[in-house]
Amino acid sequence: MLTSWENAIIVVFGLLLLGVGYYFSRNIKDMESYYLGNRSLPWSLIVGTLVASWYGGVGTVGSVEYAAIYGLSAWAIWSIAAHIGRMPLALWVGPKIHIRTDITVPDLLEGFYGKHVAIIGAVLMFIYCAQLGEITAMGTIGQVAWGIDKETIGFILVIIVVLLTVLGGLMGVAITDMVLFFCMVFGLTMVMPGQFEQIGGFQGLTEALKDAPQLMHPTQGMSGMKALMLIVYSFGAYSDPTFYQRFSAADSPKVGRRALLTCFTLWICFDLVLTITGLIVRATYPDIPPAAGYITLVLDTLPKGIRVIFIIGILGSIISTLDSYYLAAGATLANDIYGRLTKKELSQRQLVKLTRIGVCLAAVMGLSVAFRFENVYDACLFVGSIWMGSAFVPIVGGLLGNGRRTAMGGILSMIVGGVSFGYFKMFPIQNFELEPLIIAIPLSFIAWCIGNRIGKNLNTENRL
Repeated sequence: MLTSWENAIIVVFGLLLLGVGYYFSRNIKDMESYYLGNRSLPWSLIVGTLVASWYGGVGTVGSVEYAAIYGLSAWAIWSIAAHIGRMPLALWVGPKIHIRTDITVPDLLEGFYGKHVAIIGAVLMFIYCAQLGEITAMGTIGQVAWGIDKETIGFILVIIVVLLTVLGGLMGVAITDMVLFFCMVFGLTMVMPGQFEQIGGFQGLTEALKDAPQLMHPTQGMSGMKALMLIVYSFGAYSDPTFYQRFSAADSPKVGRRALLTCFTLWICFDLVLTITGLIVRATYPDIPPAAGYITLVLDTLPKGIRVIFIIGILGSIISTLDSYYLAAGATLANDIYGRLTKKELSQRQLVKLTRIGVCLAAVMGLSVAFRFENVYDACLFVGSIWMGSAFVPIVGGLLGNGRRTAMGGILSMIVGGVSFGYFKMFPIQNFELEPLIIAIPLSFIAWCIGNRIGKNLNTENRL
């Protein structure tokens, strides 16, 4: 466990983060400044906040966990395929976002399919933004580093995140994400090199894992269905609200494109480091759950003082992810659910207030459900798959499709995608491996095509 003076450093660091949030809270006047940072984020802040947001507890602890379970295939299949599939997001979709969005993703959906689709999408997106996997990861860290039960450490973490997000908005989140980005890079890269050399490199790993040789093969560590599911899930970035928010907040479409392409390079490198670390964890602590084994490896091998920087980096990555998604959840509640249901013209002050309330509600929802999952990625994939199964087709179809679009197309696509995922998740086909998301997206696409033949064509009326 960490020493008292190491814990004191972590407390001071947390207070500094809250100080940043308080500083930027003085400049918040409206939703433009609170949620989009006045659309003035430069390349450096976009890169820092995107990398830090994407690599939270799921991206760090979860990646190590998956590498320990599935081996090199977690990188060769999940990482490489995922980032190649996201290239169009940077090159073509992202620049459109900067030009075409107003505030949130449901604003897009309303422009494409009308108010009712926007409300359905907003409710589903609010649930997605609870980000259960980050809280699950924090629970594991708390148990190993401090001997505290998962619920207690999760509550403490969420309180810090809520205060930071409520106070500073996007600019406070972006600045703290930039600081946490450097802590995260240092923390993630300090562990692997020494341990990799000590175990004897790839030859030593191969020997240590001789009872599970598939882990050292780039494609044999996971089943074909699991690989297909992860590749499909990687396209979830196209319906991820934080990506759309960052593109909208960039000071130009070119800056957003350059920032995301830079992130791809960093992400692939991070994934390789985390994958090798996961293999080392599997070889060193074969009888310990991988997530706990990762933190144990750090605390057992790094010197005192150095390991506290690692813990700050991991905590920072979780905080930077949660504050980004909670901010998106708050704006969704204020602008996309309450505003549309009440049909009231809300003042900017009311929108900011409701957004802050939404941040708190998302945190409560996440705490209520997160610890029902044992594995970090299980929590992440469950909530993410509900959102992706429902929203991926109508969002991407609306952005890239130039054909007929109707309200019925959006409604049927979301309902069929979400319901089919839920059905096959609760009632899996016996004696047949089938990931629910694999069937939910094609069914959602079929429903989208059929629905767009019914009703008034909105594509000629609501061009953004």
